Amino acid sequence: MKHPLSGLPFQILTLLVLPLLVLVLVVAFGGVALHQSAMRDMVAEHNLHAVRGVAVNLSAELELRREVLTHLAERVQRGEPPAAIVHAEGDWLSLLFDGGVAFHRADGQLLAATERNIHSTLPEDIRRGDSFVPLIQPREAITWVAVVVALPADAEGLVVGTVSLDALGLPAALESLYPDPDTVVYLATSDGRLLYHNSAVQEVEVPSTIAPGGGSGVVYTADADGEEVVAAYATVPAAGWVFVQRERWRESLGLLMRYSQAAPLVLVPVLLIAAGAVWFGIQRIVRPLQQLEERATELAWGDFGSIEQPVGGIEEIRQLQATLRHLADRVRATQEGMHSYIGAITRAQEEERTRLARELHDQTAQSLVAIDHRAQMLKRYLLSDPRATALLGELRAMVSQANSDLRRIIRAMRPVYLEELGLAPALEMLARELGQQGESPIDFSLGGTPQRLSPEQELVLYRVAQEALNNARQHSAASHIKLEVLFDSEAVTITVQDNGRGFVVPRRVTDLSAERHFGIMGMYERAALVGALLQIRSAPAQGTTVTIRLPLADRRKP
Repeated sequence: MKHPLSGLPFQILTLLVLPLLVLVLVVAFGGVALHQSAMRDMVAEHNLHAVRGVAVNLSAELELRREVLTHLAERVQRGEPPAAIVHAEGDWLSLLFDGGVAFHRADGQLLAATERNIHSTLPEDIRRGDSFVPLIQPREAITWVAVVVALPADAEGLVVGTVSLDALGLPAALESLYPDPDTVVYLATSDGRLLYHNSAVQEVEVPSTIAPGGGSGVVYTADADGEEVVAAYATVPAAGWVFVQRERWRESLGLLMRYSQAAPLVLVPVLLIAAGAVWFGIQRIVRPLQQLEERATELAWGDFGSIEQPVGGIEEIRQLQATLRHLADRVRATQEGMHSYIGAITRAQEEERTRLARELHDQTAQSLVAIDHRAQMLKRYLLSDPRATALLGELRAMVSQANSDLRRIIRAMRPVYLEELGLAPALEMLARELGQQGESPIDFSLGGTPQRLSPEQELVLYRVAQEALNNARQHSAASHIKLEVLFDSEAVTITVQDNGRGFVVPRRVTDLSAERHFGIMGMYERAALVGALLQIRSAPAQGTTVTIRLPLADRRKP
């Protein structure tokens, strides 16, 4: 029997469709993954270059103002009074320091200051002497930066220039960094204090992974919505602050680039179309061809009605079935023409068997009986010799056994019970005799109401059952054999089943070998002679079942 997993649909699915599907999915989604990785790296590299540029520009602006204040401190060292310096340079100092410039003593006392000066006293943060001190005013939107330079030692003071981040050009430099409203841009001190943030952000937390400490880099994080965020950061060299830009990198891509990530979705209808085409091919081509092949196999075994059942499929397959149906009609007509010839040969064979059985019964069997009688007559003359008596007993036993074997051969050649009692009693007697002769018991069962058939039909069914039983006894090594005869209104069915070693049954009649399957060929020819259908089911280690079914439809016709 053909295994379902070895069929063409399974081979198409496993060897063609599934590998192509897996390959397409791997290429598609692998390409998307590589594309996304490249886009993410591209956005990260772009943002990193941008924040580095802003950090360097901000540092350069701070260094410029510190150099100006250093120049003023050197003038004080040369003896020039702070008030004179402020009076002389106040106008252009106000351009560089929009928060003013002031000279203070070490104790915080104001010595001199420009007209605009936001600090009348020296804040504690500035007194620490740091070069750049952020002055965060909670109630003001402007963040000031105090640039502090120490006066000469004899002056014991500080020169402080206050400048806003706006004056340093930070907002203008950042305008190109957050075109998207979800982009977060902020500037923080080394201890995490926020100096600047874009208007789209209300609260900003400086992650520890990008805490300032020198250098620059990129960190990939996730926001509250689970979207991957690219955080590019760079340190402002002059002040040690950190500048950060955080954005959802997918939203920074263009619309076309963003939707290109969904390109594999285009494969979905393609795969659906391909799956539909494969399904159509299997349902309309492969399966009809398989059914047609099964019908052709049944046709080869003599079931001409099987090819009449439609298999469907495309037009070419239906035409092929019509051609096979036409060929089956011609084969049937040819077989009907051969039946008379085969029937004549079979009748001649049966007549020869009957003649030989009669001659064996009338001559050989009677001769054996006569020999037994003569041996019995010799017994009285050999009473004085025990040895001769024993030999005579052995002779008579051999003659009796030969006579029994001869009668069994005669019954096999000429089934008298078949002629006198009919098919069912003859098969029951056959099963009983063969069961007594061999080691394998034969169970006989009868179903339905027995009825007499034509002598030719009964003889064919008897011979096929006899051959099947002999094969089971001689070749199958079975421990149990079953013979079942079933009469119903439509057919007579005879089944011979064993639990022996089994064998591989040829799928087609053309595969039968005269050397290996001579008995099967004989059963097939006999069944075809009376229009019976022969089926043989077997597999290695699974036993064998031989079924012959003779339709009785023609007997009911008037």
